[in-house]
Amino acid sequence: MRKRIQCYWVFLILLTWSCSNTGQVEKPENLISEEQMENILFDATLMEAITNSTDRNLELEPLLGKPYLYLKYGVDSLQLVESEQYYAKNPRVYLRIYNNVLKRVDKAKDSLNDLDKKSKAVQK
Repeated sequence: MRKRIQCYWVFLILLTWSCSNTGQVEKPENLISEEQMENILFDATLMEAITNSTDRNLELEPLLGKPYLYLKYGVDSLQLVESEQYYAKNPRVYLRIYNNVLKRVDKAKDSLNDLDKKSKAVQK
């Protein structure tokens, strides 16, 4: 019994010690702002939906891919990766960004559904 208790304590200490250093990511010098990150993630979500919902058109790949995001927002791949890593290590901020993206996606989806209903009503 005593050995079992000692094992639990060792396990608890090791667990606490291993979780204490979560690999803090320093704030990058060229951190993308929360608002801009939200816009990038929203556009990336829309582009992903477009490419998954239609046949792949290789001519559209440069227009709807990552190069488009880099040009539109004036960021590079390293800046985007570093910013995503930083926000991922700050889950409250990242959750806020993703919740805003989801709200925008739902709003866009509702608008498209309304347009679809109106076009079907006009066709009848």
